[in-house]
Amino acid sequence: MELYHLKTFVTVAEEKHLTRASERLFTSQPAISAHIKALEEELNLTLFDRTPKGMQLTAAGEQLLERAQHALAAAGDFLQHAKSMQNELLGSIRIGLNSDADFLRLVDLQAGLRARYPQLELEFMSGRTGNNIPALRVGKLDAAFISGNCDEPLLESHVLREEEMAVAVPHALRDRVTSADIPTLARLPWVYTSPDCAYYQLMQPLFEAHCCTPVKTMMADQEDAMRAMVAAGVGLGIMRRSDVEAAEREGKMHALPMQLPTISLRFAYLRKRANDPVIRAVMATLSDIWGLQPEQQRQAV
Repeated sequence: MELYHLKTFVTVAEEKHLTRASERLFTSQPAISAHIKALEEELNLTLFDRTPKGMQLTAAGEQLLERAQHALAAAGDFLQHAKSMQNELLGSIRIGLNSDADFLRLVDLQAGLRARYPQLELEFMSGRTGNNIPALRVGKLDAAFISGNCDEPLLESHVLREEEMAVAVPHALRDRVTSADIPTLARLPWVYTSPDCAYYQLMQPLFEAHCCTPVKTMMADQEDAMRAMVAAGVGLGIMRRSDVEAAEREGKMHALPMQLPTISLRFAYLRKRANDPVIRAVMATLSDIWGLQPEQQRQAV
Protein backbone atom coordinates (compact mmCIF):
# COMPACT_ATOMS: atom_id res chain seq x y z
CA MET A 1 0.00 0.00 0.00
CA GLU A 2 1.32 3.41 -1.04
CA LEU A 3 0.56 6.86 0.36
CA TYR A 4 -1.08 7.83 -2.93
CA HIS A 5 -3.61 5.03 -2.37
CA LEU A 6 -4.58 6.64 0.95
CA LYS A 7 -4.64 10.11 -0.61
CA THR A 8 -6.99 8.89 -3.34
CA PHE A 9 -9.20 7.13 -0.78
CA VAL A 10 -9.51 10.25 1.39
CA THR A 11 -10.10 12.56 -1.60
CA VAL A 12 -12.86 10.37 -3.04
CA ALA A 13 -14.44 10.12 0.42
CA GLU A 14 -14.44 13.93 0.73
CA GLU A 15 -15.65 14.65 -2.78
CA LYS A 16 -18.03 11.65 -3.09
CA HIS A 17 -17.45 11.84 -6.84
CA LEU A 18 -14.73 10.37 -9.06
CA THR A 19 -14.58 13.30 -11.48
CA ARG A 20 -14.17 15.91 -8.74
CA ALA A 21 -11.57 13.72 -7.02
CA SER A 22 -9.60 13.42 -10.26
CA GLU A 23 -9.67 17.22 -10.67
CA ARG A 24 -8.27 17.72 -7.18
CA LEU A 25 -5.55 15.14 -7.69
CA PHE A 26 -4.72 16.23 -11.25
CA THR A 27 -5.08 12.71 -12.58
CA SER A 28 -7.53 10.75 -14.69
CA GLN A 29 -10.75 9.15 -13.51
CA PRO A 30 -9.57 5.65 -14.57
CA ALA A 31 -6.44 6.14 -12.46
CA ILE A 32 -8.59 7.09 -9.45
CA SER A 33 -10.71 3.97 -9.95
CA ALA A 34 -7.58 1.84 -10.24
CA HIS A 35 -6.18 3.22 -6.97
CA ILE A 36 -9.40 2.47 -5.11
CA LYS A 37 -9.61 -1.02 -6.62
CA ALA A 38 -6.00 -1.81 -5.68
CA LEU A 39 -6.55 -0.60 -2.12
CA GLU A 40 -9.76 -2.60 -1.74
CA GLU A 41 -8.04 -5.72 -3.05
CA GLU A 42 -5.08 -5.31 -0.70
CA LEU A 43 -7.35 -4.76 2.30
CA ASN A 44 -9.88 -7.35 1.14
CA LEU A 45 -12.60 -4.82 1.96
CA THR A 46 -15.15 -2.83 -0.01
CA LEU A 47 -14.59 0.83 0.81
CA PHE A 48 -17.22 2.46 -1.41
CA ASP A 49 -20.65 1.76 -2.78
CA ARG A 50 -20.96 3.06 -6.35
CA THR A 51 -24.37 4.75 -6.56
CA PRO A 52 -26.08 7.00 -9.17
CA LYS A 53 -25.46 9.91 -6.78
CA GLY A 54 -21.76 9.20 -6.44
CA MET A 55 -19.33 7.30 -4.24
CA GLN A 56 -20.70 6.47 -0.79
CA LEU A 57 -18.48 5.09 1.97
CA THR A 58 -19.33 1.63 3.25
CA ALA A 59 -19.32 0.91 6.98
CA ALA A 60 -15.74 -0.36 6.62
CA GLY A 61 -14.78 2.77 4.69
CA GLU A 62 -16.26 4.98 7.38
CA GLN A 63 -14.16 3.25 10.05
CA LEU A 64 -10.93 3.55 8.06
CA LEU A 65 -11.35 7.13 6.84
CA GLU A 66 -10.16 8.84 10.02
CA ARG A 67 -7.12 6.55 10.27
CA ALA A 68 -6.23 7.29 6.66
CA GLN A 69 -6.52 11.03 7.33
CA HIS A 70 -4.24 10.72 10.37
CA ALA A 71 -1.69 8.74 8.35
CA LEU A 72 -1.60 11.40 5.61
CA ALA A 73 -1.35 14.19 8.17
CA ALA A 74 1.58 12.42 9.84
CA ALA A 75 3.35 12.05 6.49
CA GLY A 76 2.70 15.71 5.73
CA ASP A 77 4.06 16.79 9.11
CA PHE A 78 7.18 14.73 8.46
CA LEU A 79 7.83 16.47 5.16
CA GLN A 80 7.02 19.92 6.52
CA HIS A 81 9.37 19.45 9.44
CA ALA A 82 12.12 18.40 7.06
CA LYS A 83 11.52 21.54 4.98
CA SER A 84 11.61 23.73 8.07
CA MET A 85 15.10 22.38 8.87
CA GLN A 86 16.48 23.85 5.65
CA ASN A 87 18.40 27.10 5.83
CA GLU A 88 16.34 28.65 3.06
CA LEU A 89 12.63 28.47 2.34
CA LEU A 90 12.42 27.19 -1.22
CA GLY A 91 9.50 26.75 -3.57
CA SER A 92 6.77 28.86 -5.08
CA ILE A 93 3.29 30.04 -4.19
CA ARG A 94 0.44 31.06 -6.50
CA ILE A 95 -1.83 33.66 -4.87
CA GLY A 96 -5.17 34.54 -6.43
CA LEU A 97 -6.20 38.21 -6.40
CA ASN A 98 -9.70 39.63 -6.22
CA SER A 99 -9.03 43.36 -6.23
CA ASP A 100 -6.45 45.98 -7.15
CA ALA A 101 -2.85 45.87 -5.96
CA ASP A 102 -3.10 48.96 -3.74
CA PHE A 103 -6.13 47.67 -1.84
CA LEU A 104 -4.52 44.26 -1.29
CA ARG A 105 -1.14 45.81 -0.36
CA LEU A 106 0.66 43.57 -2.80
CA VAL A 107 3.80 45.71 -2.99
CA ASP A 108 4.23 45.36 0.79
CA LEU A 109 3.60 41.61 0.58
CA GLN A 110 6.14 41.13 -2.21
CA ALA A 111 8.75 43.27 -0.44
CA GLY A 112 8.24 41.52 2.90
CA LEU A 113 8.55 38.05 1.41
CA ARG A 114 11.54 39.01 -0.74
CA ALA A 115 13.39 40.37 2.29
CA ARG A 116 12.74 37.29 4.44
CA TYR A 117 12.68 34.50 1.86
CA PRO A 118 14.65 35.52 -1.25
CA GLN A 119 14.41 31.99 -2.73
CA LEU A 120 10.61 31.89 -2.56
CA GLU A 121 8.98 32.42 -5.95
CA LEU A 122 5.81 34.49 -5.75
CA GLU A 123 3.08 34.49 -8.42
CA PHE A 124 0.05 36.81 -8.33
CA MET A 125 -2.86 35.50 -10.43
CA SER A 126 -5.63 37.94 -11.36
CA GLY A 127 -9.21 36.82 -10.74
CA ARG A 128 -12.14 37.31 -8.40
CA THR A 129 -13.62 35.61 -5.36
CA GLY A 130 -16.02 33.44 -7.37
CA ASN A 131 -13.12 31.98 -9.34
CA ASN A 132 -10.56 31.83 -6.55
CA ILE A 133 -12.51 29.52 -4.23
CA PRO A 134 -12.95 26.64 -6.71
CA ALA A 135 -9.34 27.15 -7.87
CA LEU A 136 -8.19 26.66 -4.27
CA ARG A 137 -10.26 23.50 -3.94
CA VAL A 138 -8.61 21.78 -6.90
CA GLY A 139 -5.10 23.10 -6.25
CA LYS A 140 -4.83 25.59 -9.11
CA LEU A 141 -4.05 28.23 -6.48
CA ASP A 142 -2.09 27.80 -3.25
CA ALA A 143 -3.79 30.73 -1.52
CA ALA A 144 -6.10 33.59 -2.45
CA PHE A 145 -7.67 36.84 -1.39
CA ILE A 146 -11.45 36.48 -1.18
CA SER A 147 -14.27 38.76 -0.06
CA GLY A 148 -17.37 38.05 1.98
CA ASN A 149 -18.30 34.86 3.80
CA CYS A 150 -16.82 31.51 2.86
CA ASP A 151 -18.65 28.30 3.74
CA GLU A 152 -16.21 25.99 1.92
CA PRO A 153 -15.31 23.29 4.50
CA LEU A 154 -11.94 22.51 2.89
CA LEU A 155 -10.69 26.09 3.35
CA GLU A 156 -9.29 28.05 6.24
CA SER A 157 -9.46 31.83 6.03
CA HIS A 158 -8.19 34.84 7.96
CA VAL A 159 -10.00 38.17 8.06
CA LEU A 160 -7.62 40.97 7.08
CA ARG A 161 -10.12 43.82 7.40
CA GLU A 162 -13.81 44.71 7.37
CA GLU A 163 -14.55 47.01 4.48
CA GLU A 164 -17.31 49.63 4.68
CA MET A 165 -19.59 49.59 1.66
CA ALA A 166 -21.85 52.20 0.10
CA VAL A 167 -24.39 52.69 -2.67
CA ALA A 168 -22.60 54.84 -5.24
CA VAL A 169 -24.77 57.35 -7.11
CA PRO A 170 -23.39 58.86 -10.35
CA HIS A 171 -23.28 62.64 -10.48
CA ALA A 172 -25.44 62.44 -13.63
CA LEU A 173 -28.22 60.68 -11.70
CA ARG A 174 -28.00 62.73 -8.53
CA ASP A 175 -31.22 64.66 -9.19
CA ARG A 176 -33.17 61.40 -9.64
CA VAL A 177 -32.05 59.97 -6.27
CA THR A 178 -33.85 61.92 -3.59
CA SER A 179 -34.02 59.24 -0.87
CA ALA A 180 -32.86 55.79 0.15
CA ASP A 181 -36.33 54.34 -0.48
CA ILE A 182 -35.64 50.84 -1.83
CA PRO A 183 -38.60 50.54 -4.29
CA THR A 184 -37.66 53.93 -5.74
CA LEU A 185 -34.02 52.89 -6.08
CA ALA A 186 -35.07 49.68 -7.84
CA ARG A 187 -36.54 51.71 -10.69
CA LEU A 188 -33.17 53.32 -11.42
CA PRO A 189 -30.44 51.76 -13.59
CA TRP A 190 -27.86 49.62 -11.75
CA VAL A 191 -24.44 48.21 -12.59
CA TYR A 192 -24.49 44.57 -11.43
CA THR A 193 -21.76 42.15 -10.43
CA SER A 194 -21.94 38.37 -10.93
CA PRO A 195 -24.01 36.31 -8.43
CA ASP A 196 -20.90 34.79 -6.85
CA CYS A 197 -19.52 38.23 -5.96
CA ALA A 198 -19.81 39.48 -2.36
CA TYR A 199 -21.14 42.82 -3.67
CA TYR A 200 -24.04 41.05 -5.39
CA GLN A 201 -24.74 39.04 -2.23
CA LEU A 202 -24.91 42.33 -0.33
CA MET A 203 -27.12 44.04 -2.88
CA GLN A 204 -29.76 41.38 -3.52
CA PRO A 205 -31.23 41.10 0.02
CA LEU A 206 -31.86 44.87 0.07
CA PHE A 207 -34.33 44.53 -2.79
CA GLU A 208 -35.66 41.03 -2.09
CA ALA A 209 -36.88 42.25 1.31
CA HIS A 210 -39.09 44.73 -0.57
CA CYS A 211 -40.10 42.25 -3.31
CA CYS A 212 -38.47 44.26 -6.07
CA THR A 213 -35.63 43.85 -8.54
CA PRO A 214 -33.31 46.66 -9.66
CA VAL A 215 -33.04 47.60 -13.32
CA LYS A 216 -29.90 45.91 -14.68
CA THR A 217 -27.99 47.97 -17.24
CA MET A 218 -24.76 45.96 -17.37
CA MET A 219 -22.42 43.76 -15.35
CA ALA A 220 -18.93 44.72 -14.15
CA ASP A 221 -16.95 42.18 -12.12
CA GLN A 222 -13.87 44.30 -11.42
CA GLU A 223 -13.66 47.31 -9.11
CA ASP A 224 -12.03 49.52 -11.73
CA ALA A 225 -14.78 48.70 -14.24
CA MET A 226 -17.47 49.39 -11.62
CA ARG A 227 -15.89 52.75 -10.75
CA ALA A 228 -15.67 53.73 -14.41
CA MET A 229 -19.27 52.74 -15.21
CA VAL A 230 -20.76 54.50 -12.19
CA ALA A 231 -18.66 57.61 -12.82
CA ALA A 232 -19.84 57.61 -16.44
CA GLY A 233 -23.47 57.66 -15.29
CA VAL A 234 -24.34 54.15 -16.49
CA GLY A 235 -26.03 53.34 -13.20
CA LEU A 236 -25.83 53.02 -9.43
CA GLY A 237 -23.58 50.41 -7.89
CA ILE A 238 -22.31 48.84 -4.67
CA MET A 239 -18.74 49.99 -4.04
CA ARG A 240 -16.20 50.33 -1.26
CA ARG A 241 -17.03 53.50 0.66
CA SER A 242 -13.42 54.70 0.45
CA ASP A 243 -13.57 54.52 -3.37
CA VAL A 244 -16.89 56.38 -3.46
CA GLU A 245 -15.56 59.14 -1.19
CA ALA A 246 -12.43 59.51 -3.33
CA ALA A 247 -14.58 59.84 -6.47
CA GLU A 248 -16.91 62.25 -4.65
CA ARG A 249 -14.01 64.63 -4.09
CA GLU A 250 -13.57 64.66 -7.87
CA GLY A 251 -17.28 65.37 -8.43
CA LYS A 252 -17.94 62.03 -10.16
CA MET A 253 -20.36 60.36 -7.70
CA HIS A 254 -21.53 60.41 -4.11
CA ALA A 255 -22.47 57.90 -1.44
CA LEU A 256 -26.15 57.46 -0.71
CA PRO A 257 -26.84 58.17 3.00
CA MET A 258 -27.60 54.53 3.72
CA GLN A 259 -25.93 52.09 6.10
CA LEU A 260 -24.79 48.80 4.57
CA PRO A 261 -23.19 45.75 6.21
CA THR A 262 -19.41 45.49 5.93
CA ILE A 263 -17.68 42.93 3.72
CA SER A 264 -14.74 40.91 5.02
CA LEU A 265 -11.52 40.78 3.06
CA ARG A 266 -10.00 37.36 3.73
CA PHE A 267 -6.88 35.38 2.89
CA ALA A 268 -7.69 31.71 2.30
CA TYR A 269 -5.95 28.40 1.63
CA LEU A 270 -6.67 24.69 2.00
CA ARG A 271 -7.13 23.77 5.64
CA LYS A 272 -4.85 20.75 5.29
CA ARG A 273 -1.98 23.09 4.33
CA ALA A 274 -2.15 25.19 7.50
CA ASN A 275 1.27 23.92 8.65
CA ASP A 276 2.94 24.18 5.25
CA PRO A 277 6.10 26.33 5.76
CA VAL A 278 5.31 28.42 2.66
CA ILE A 279 1.75 29.17 3.81
CA ARG A 280 2.99 29.97 7.30
CA ALA A 281 5.62 32.33 5.87
CA VAL A 282 3.04 34.23 3.83
CA MET A 283 0.64 34.40 6.78
CA ALA A 284 3.39 35.77 9.05
CA THR A 285 4.16 38.48 6.50
CA LEU A 286 0.47 39.33 6.03
CA SER A 287 0.02 39.54 9.81
CA ASP A 288 2.74 42.18 9.98
CA ILE A 289 1.36 44.13 7.02
CA TRP A 290 -2.26 44.15 8.20
CA GLY A 291 -1.49 44.39 11.92
CA LEU A 292 -3.39 41.25 12.82
CA GLN A 293 -3.70 40.40 16.49
CA PRO A 294 -3.04 36.78 17.60
CA GLU A 295 -6.76 36.10 17.99
CA GLN A 296 -7.36 37.34 14.43
CA GLN A 297 -4.74 35.12 12.87
CA ARG A 298 -6.93 32.02 12.90
CA GLN A 299 -10.47 32.90 11.97
CA ALA A 300 -11.23 29.60 10.31
CA VAL A 301 -14.27 29.14 8.14
